Amino acid sequence: MTYSEFKTQYHVRLNRQQEAAVRQVDGPVLLLAVPGSGKTTVLVTRLGYMIYCKGIRPENILTVTYTVAATKDMKARFIRFFGEDHADKLTFRTINGLCAVVIRFYAGKKGAQPFALADDESHLNAVIRELLAKGGGGYPPDQQVKEARTHITYCKNMMFSDADVEAHKVDGMDFPAVYKGYQAFLLKNRLMDFDDQMVFTYRIFRQYPDILAHFQRRWPFLCVDEAQDTSKIQHAILRLLASKSHNIFMVGDEDQSIYGFRAAWPQALLEFENTYPGAKVLMMETNYRSTKSIVEAADAFIQRNESRRPKHMHTDNPQGAPVKMVPLADYNRQYRYLLKVAQNCKEQTAVLYRNNDSALPLIDLLEREGVPFACRQRESFFFTSPIVRDIADMLEFAFDDANWEKFLRFYYKLDLKVKKPVLAGMLRGMAEDKSVFDRLLEGEGLEPWQYGKVRALQTHYSKFPQLTSFAAIQRLVKFMGYGDYLREQKMDTSKLDVLLSLANQTPATGEFLLRLRELKDTIEGLEPDPGCPFVLSTIHASKGLEYDRVLLIDAVDGTFPSDPLPHDDEGRAALEEERRLFYVGATRAKKQLEFLCYESRFGEPMAAGRTFIDQLMGKEVTVLEPQPTPQFNPQPKPKKAKAKRTAYEDGPTPAQLARQQEDFMAGTEVVHKQFGKGEILGRLDSVALIAFEDIDEVKRIELTTCLKKGLLRLAGQ
Repeated sequence: MTYSEFKTQYHVRLNRQQEAAVRQVDGPVLLLAVPGSGKTTVLVTRLGYMIYCKGIRPENILTVTYTVAATKDMKARFIRFFGEDHADKLTFRTINGLCAVVIRFYAGKKGAQPFALADDESHLNAVIRELLAKGGGGYPPDQQVKEARTHITYCKNMMFSDADVEAHKVDGMDFPAVYKGYQAFLLKNRLMDFDDQMVFTYRIFRQYPDILAHFQRRWPFLCVDEAQDTSKIQHAILRLLASKSHNIFMVGDEDQSIYGFRAAWPQALLEFENTYPGAKVLMMETNYRSTKSIVEAADAFIQRNESRRPKHMHTDNPQGAPVKMVPLADYNRQYRYLLKVAQNCKEQTAVLYRNNDSALPLIDLLEREGVPFACRQRESFFFTSPIVRDIADMLEFAFDDANWEKFLRFYYKLDLKVKKPVLAGMLRGMAEDKSVFDRLLEGEGLEPWQYGKVRALQTHYSKFPQLTSFAAIQRLVKFMGYGDYLREQKMDTSKLDVLLSLANQTPATGEFLLRLRELKDTIEGLEPDPGCPFVLSTIHASKGLEYDRVLLIDAVDGTFPSDPLPHDDEGRAALEEERRLFYVGATRAKKQLEFLCYESRFGEPMAAGRTFIDQLMGKEVTVLEPQPTPQFNPQPKPKKAKAKRTAYEDGPTPAQLARQQEDFMAGTEVVHKQFGKGEILGRLDSVALIAFEDIDEVKRIELTTCLKKGLLRLAGQ
């Protein structure tokens, strides 16, 4: 079949760059595909071209994808394009699926009994937890177990030597000891994990040329999808497979490499020509997904990275709405803004964030208001984290101050420096109705200054019944020593912001503690709802997906990016990966892209800026800057004659006006009696920055006055 016949029969419509990629079959090829450029379509079309135009047997083609879901999707697409005739003869595998095939063949060929696959995640986590506990850190939380396993995966995928593992440091644990203990457990039980599968396959190919030759004959044509997410050892396995035929077709984009913590190795794409002499590097730079406004902004943004190939993303799509920044007065306001978006959601909308914790206050709010939403992942270690457990223990103690066992779990974190055996000895056997503080103050065995600390804690706790949950947490952190403890331990305090936001929504402390338990059950019980248009997702989980409207939250320095000022090569590399993550989030948007930022957290001004927003949006962004607070004039003003009351003065009360203003948030469409229809670009207290259509002008509007006079209303009312 000629290519012309192929195009006609299968309705192939490709641009010039896509067509070049489809028709390049022989030799090593690297295809760099920008977001929304149709790489999966090209990859599948190329498979059809190889079979129908080049006469290549489908049994001789191996396609390696990043996930099992991707293997199923690619096969389904092939069937839609070309029918079922050859679909079952093609091989679609993840790298681990490929390794499983190799190991089974090795076992049969050599008469060996390979180790069994350790696929019981809960069992492996229990092993890690026990090893961490041996290090003397107490009961390890789920997050620490996950972190240890992530680093074990990283070491194996980066092909670390024993010396490399020994030198690999992880805060809060003796990682080399955990790694060695974990591997000893696997060896003793004749087990291998998924990472060991790849290590073993690599060794088989290196040690047994006959086995390598068998698979080289079986699959002389290799196609590799999402190559930027492929690890060093995975690239090494693929390189050995392709070393005879040299027919490897690798598709990826180093600008979308966001799995560095899993040992993704985008360097392989930058060094492709050195690895595969005579290689061709092709580009697909046309984005078919997003508007021109989004594409131009995202492309200019990613150009700031240095570790990348020179390429430019462009599109022929309409200009569309401008990329929008939504500056909010306070961290917690972004959730109220998102609630309004969800309540009026009619098109596919995604709220994207860096980690699952960021979504908890929004999930809490949406559930309270009965607003439907879909969440792409349920995993959250928030509720088992040390900080959340500590705060819960400290608040629960306020309701039961005789619970000395609970007190022993946290007392030293509140700057009460007493040896635990001494304290336990004083408290053991105390009367059930007697508070811990009374028992300690009545007993003997403490230094005078220690008695002073106990009295101070007692005084603090005596205030708790009158405090909201928000104020109680603030007191624990700011005045009772817990904040100092967190700083000394160099712990990530981002979970405190989430806790405070949740507490802000549930003032009563008892109800707040109950709500934490309810939310944990809610998160664990979430089921996918593909029909819901309002989606919550981490940026990582959104990879490969697209939405009409994307709202990326927490886009402020210190959160995203976490460290905007790198000081060394490692720091710069970390910043570039964060920029890639921001880029991936931005390029999920088809029609509308918004970034949410804020000027303060819970009333405290933030010194940090918004580096990534400024870089992506350039100089075109219109920002509502904080206005100076008017100075109070102590001089008494002369009394004026009482004016005649106007009609509007009999309008809303101050409390009613305050509630009305909550509806006038950034992104809201409004109508002004004089200026006509407009959109709120930003808010600072009662001042709104509004872009009006009829006068093509942006004006600062004082909401209180306008609402009181009836000059401003929400569009549609």
